[in-house]
Amino acid sequence: MEAVTQFGAWMAAAQRGDQDAYRDLLEAVQPMILGYVRRRIEPESAVEDVAQDVLLTMHRARHTYDPRRPFEPWLFAIARSRLIDHLRRRRRVSAVEVLTETLPEVPATVGDGTAGESAFEILERLPSTQREAFAMLKLEGLTTEEAARRAGVSVSALKVRAHRAYKALRKALAEKSDE
Repeated sequence: MEAVTQFGAWMAAAQRGDQDAYRDLLEAVQPMILGYVRRRIEPESAVEDVAQDVLLTMHRARHTYDPRRPFEPWLFAIARSRLIDHLRRRRRVSAVEVLTETLPEVPATVGDGTAGESAFEILERLPSTQREAFAMLKLEGLTTEEAARRAGVSVSALKVRAHRAYKALRKALAEKSDE
């Protein structure tokens, strides 16, 4: 119980602006978070990414901690949420990923009209906001909430950007296939 009391005291002090207490808290919880995540996922690079995500989320949500309540359940609720988000992203990516023994051949010439190349050319012509929305949602596999947060816009604004990107891509690819 002493550790919970100490963690809570550090977080309460950090909420009041004590940077030393916050540093002590981060140094103390990092091994706990790493252990929690390491027992649940592999590879190690993913463990470190998720643990960093937990620490970042803890930092962003530190104002929500109530010092009258135990710290560890609050922290592990964040860790559990970030871990679930990671597993969902991984499941979405693995559902469309195709593992092969050899890499596909890439055409040596530019502008030969291959479908993959034309899609990249079309993507490059999109406005940067639409290209960013498309990349975060379809290439990185982020949720709309995560992508909106990263882009600094509302979820509905990100959905509009993505919809416009999809529409432009469909139209351009349809025109390309008619050629």
